[in-house]
Amino acid sequence: MKPRSIDTKLLLLNFNQGIFFGYNWAVLGPYLRALGYSGLVFGVLGGTSILFSSISTILAGIISDLKDSKIVLVLGTILYSIVFILFYIPSLPTLLAAYILLGIANGFLMTGMDVYTSRVGKDETLHYTFSYVRSAMSFGGAIGSFMGWLPIFISVEFNRELISSYRDAFLLLLILALTNIIVSLKLRGLHGILTSNKKTSLRKIFSLKGLGRFYYIVITSTLIGLGAAMSIHNISYYFAAKYNVTSGEVGSIFGLQQLIMAIIMIKLPNIADKYGGPLRTYLLTTILSIPLLIAMTLVNNYYIASTIYLVRSILMNVSSPLYTAFALSLVPRDKRGIATSILNLSSRIPTGIGRAIGGWLLDIDYELPLRITALLYSISLAFLASCFKDYLRRKY
Repeated sequence: MKPRSIDTKLLLLNFNQGIFFGYNWAVLGPYLRALGYSGLVFGVLGGTSILFSSISTILAGIISDLKDSKIVLVLGTILYSIVFILFYIPSLPTLLAAYILLGIANGFLMTGMDVYTSRVGKDETLHYTFSYVRSAMSFGGAIGSFMGWLPIFISVEFNRELISSYRDAFLLLLILALTNIIVSLKLRGLHGILTSNKKTSLRKIFSLKGLGRFYYIVITSTLIGLGAAMSIHNISYYFAAKYNVTSGEVGSIFGLQQLIMAIIMIKLPNIADKYGGPLRTYLLTTILSIPLLIAMTLVNNYYIASTIYLVRSILMNVSSPLYTAFALSLVPRDKRGIATSILNLSSRIPTGIGRAIGGWLLDIDYELPLRITALLYSISLAFLASCFKDYLRRKY
């Protein structure tokens, strides 16, 4: 059963955020490499960002359950605007500050969006709602990724140094970030526990009872987060270092990935209903992606490697809305703020550590992080399947 409608402002907010995510993913690796920073520095900056996002994720979940997830989203959009100003200044202290604020903003926005999405519709159509919202973000991500060519265009057309062009592009993104603040302010308020019932005790608000098998999801996300951090989160630097490509080439691959995913995500809930449900569909697509990680390490041609990466990334990520919807369906609605925080935290903490380790390994052997990721993915997906055998047997 499909949901009747989805808040267009929520879709627009996710679309715009996708643009920022896609652009940063494509540009930051080549930008820092152009500035002369090593893979270790890139990994440490990324890891620092993730660690700060872990703190903001906890706060976002608490605020969402106590008050309103809309407050969290507004704060996140404001902070994201400041990030682009800081990225414009290429000194290491300023870049560190930018990565810290980026982490805090991402923690607020990703947690706030998941909580808002999980409460704005009915539970029986949750996998549809999440898929449509994530599809909007992927469409934005495609545009943002193709904008990896923007600094190249500015450099060629206006005869500016590439580093200066990267900086100019951040200022253009700032304009869109400011409009996103307005979009977040226009979202419908969804009151939390404290707003709805002021007599509710703090012990009840922060109680983790009733989460049940949700903790199996947390363990799975921790292993996947660690694996992704060691290689995939540093992939733009990997391509720039191994194949000497710019943000344009990297952005094109990621943009194409996001575009294809956005289209598939619209149809994926129907496919899941016909062929075994959200969890089975998620496991099938992600398992198929693992051999392609190994295949990337066996080639030395950018076009072949990037094509393999494209297919791998689609298989690994296209079902993520189904995974999130399944995870939150295990949790009572009034606990979804803290549950979302725990879920995001379970991937962010190992991600913060993993990015630094992965960056260090990149300086030693480009392929080793990808091989370790394949191993961690295999372990995590086997664990997930073993913990939810009853769901895999269900007929939909």
